[in-house]
Amino acid sequence: MRQKRNGSHLILMELMFVLFFFAICGAVLLQVFVKSHNISVKAKELTETKNCVTQVAELFETGYTDIEHYQEYFPKLEEDQGIYQGYFDKDWKMTKKKNAVYKMTISFDDQGSDRNGKITIFKAKKQIYHLELLKHLPGGKSNERS
Repeated sequence: MRQKRNGSHLILMELMFVLFFFAICGAVLLQVFVKSHNISVKAKELTETKNCVTQVAELFETGYTDIEHYQEYFPKLEEDQGIYQGYFDKDWKMTKKKNAVYKMTISFDDQGSDRNGKITIFKAKKQIYHLELLKHLPGGKSNERS
């Protein structure tokens, strides 16, 4: 009779090891899925950021510096002391400041015959993307030839 007890203990031990092994595998797989989800979210954020910055850079390249030109593409863009500011929600739709997740700032600076542009995207006051632009203006900032 004693041998039957030892056999049942061995089966119980084996079952515990199998359950422990599956628990470890499950924990590892869960971490892998969470990590891949986080990478996917960050990649989407970076893609949307680059799309937004690219639109602004293309407008800058065509020579536009007035807020009206930018408001055609970013209707809720505001101007504050010469700096254009736009706010976006989590789905990258323009929104008001109080509902914003992302903030975009656009600034221009004319230096002689060159115009500098600076586009910055923030998320919760942390800069996540930054692009500096330079455009040569033939004949100076008024675009008139002397």
